[in-house]
Amino acid sequence: MNIFFNSRIYANQSLLNVLFGQKQKTTTSQSAGCSGTRDTLTISASGKKKMAKSISGRTHNTSIDSSIDLKSYIVSAKKTNKEIIDNAGTQINAKTGEYMSTGKAFREALTEKYSKLAAEAKTHSNPENYIHSKYFDKSSDYYETNLTDTERRIAYNYEMQMCRTGKINGVNYQDSLFRGIEVDGNSVDTDKIQFERSLVNAQISNIIKQAGVDESAITLDCTFTVDPYSYEITVECVDEETKMRMQNALNVGDNGKNLYKHIYYCSTQDGCESTQITKESKMKYEAYHQVYSYTGYELDKLEEKNGTYYTESGDNILDLVNHAVEDTGKVPKEYKQQMKNWIHDLVSTMSVKGWNNVSDMTLSILYGKSGLKDMNQLITYQYEAGSMNRQWYSCLLYTSDAADEL
Repeated sequence: MNIFFNSRIYANQSLLNVLFGQKQKTTTSQSAGCSGTRDTLTISASGKKKMAKSISGRTHNTSIDSSIDLKSYIVSAKKTNKEIIDNAGTQINAKTGEYMSTGKAFREALTEKYSKLAAEAKTHSNPENYIHSKYFDKSSDYYETNLTDTERRIAYNYEMQMCRTGKINGVNYQDSLFRGIEVDGNSVDTDKIQFERSLVNAQISNIIKQAGVDESAITLDCTFTVDPYSYEITVECVDEETKMRMQNALNVGDNGKNLYKHIYYCSTQDGCESTQITKESKMKYEAYHQVYSYTGYELDKLEEKNGTYYTESGDNILDLVNHAVEDTGKVPKEYKQQMKNWIHDLVSTMSVKGWNNVSDMTLSILYGKSGLKDMNQLITYQYEAGSMNRQWYSCLLYTSDAADEL
């Protein structure tokens, strides 16, 4: 999947740099006729210099580093994610399987490294003294000579954690294991979106096929529109019979709700600037669903007056919300008043503005041969159908010399 930018964003290259950093390489989609970015993991010149630098003395840590095959961890993670997509099933849910991220893969690699180092430390009579001298006592026979000050502090903390608890906390890409590797946080985020988009595409395709719809007959992009209150999916741009088959198949269980969440998530990433979502329409959506979740009443069906809404029996909906929040075990006691105040503000603002005077946060997305394609926003997350390189991990896209050095 590539990330495509609408043409008017190209006029400002500095905006792209702000959104995605300076380290990304630009690729061109031949089929789409527009440019995109593909996240890459690179070996910097300074990193290569560090890797090649020869320093006399004990170099046990970096010897362990060289024994660990980072690429194998990424390959394994990719395989895990591919298996999730291959077994996507027939229910829409971007969270069906646990995404194996770059961070998780590299944490496993760090765990391997520090398990080896901690095991060695435990062969000494005082493991913690040994670890301290190894990193900070230059007179010690065990002192590691070829670590930077930053790498030394990181290694000390990790090895102590592993020795004491049998695990490490988090992933620090400044560890010597990752010398020369540059990981862009934006790349990590888009990798996850790419995975979830591929998963939802597979789920929708399975649903449509199961309904007896020949996807090859869909020559134009369909539009899936999801109602913000009922989460009902409607389909446009196909013949009536196909439309009904697709709608009946898609509107099962939580499919509509989960598709809505996926569209919303992909529409609210930094730089997307979706015209489908406004501050007021989001407020209207929140007011409806908060009231419904606590009381079972649909706000748009109630009488609107005096800065609130009333049921047919004359009950103020805010009173019912208060009782429901007090009775629920889902909200901690110390946050109950805060929750009530928030819902009061939503409801009161909607009543003053008038329900029909605020646009609904109805969300739409295109669907065609390439799967889902976002609409009405600057950045669209689109899987390139003709691509033979379905990468979930850009960090496998090493340059040839970098791959050799790793």
